[in-house]
Amino acid sequence: MKDYVKTFLQIVFVLSVAFPLFADEKNIKKEPLVKKGGISSFKLVNECVPFDNVVTGGQPTFDQLRMAHEAGFKAIVNLRTDKEQPSPAEESTWVEELGMKYFPIPVEGAQGVSLENAGLLAGILSKEENYPLIVHCQSGNRVGALFAVKTFSLDGKSEKEALAIGREAGLTTLAPVVQKIFRHK
Repeated sequence: MKDYVKTFLQIVFVLSVAFPLFADEKNIKKEPLVKKGGISSFKLVNECVPFDNVVTGGQPTFDQLRMAHEAGFKAIVNLRTDKEQPSPAEESTWVEELGMKYFPIPVEGAQGVSLENAGLLAGILSKEENYPLIVHCQSGNRVGALFAVKTFSLDGKSEKEALAIGREAGLTTLAPVVQKIFRHK
């Protein structure tokens, strides 16, 4: 009987030492792959991290998408239109080849910054299985604009809070367009 207890204790000891060495720490601790205000390993143009596990910015290259996938990112939200290069169809192919989800929301300049598009973005952001994710346009400006509209119109935050979140997500020259939407809500 003593041998069984001794063997059991040895197994428990080995597992308690070995498990942390081989386990995926991020999954055990449920820590974000990238934290708010941090920097991703793939460094998008004009990159921002407005929330844990949400990277925003400009158009990623195929190599950046590959690195994001390897890091554990699950979804890409593209706000660019068919008039921009690389085409959303080409990017969709890249993303699907890598095994990630692809969500196109074509936002054509200022007129594409709308409550409808903010609602589409909110729907994607509301699903835990899409995280971590990248939301991008060409520069990050439209991304920040949609985050601001979503924050004000759908999340009920103040104009000041919504603009701050928008800027944290990449909002620059579209700020007056966003403020106009706030006034017409």
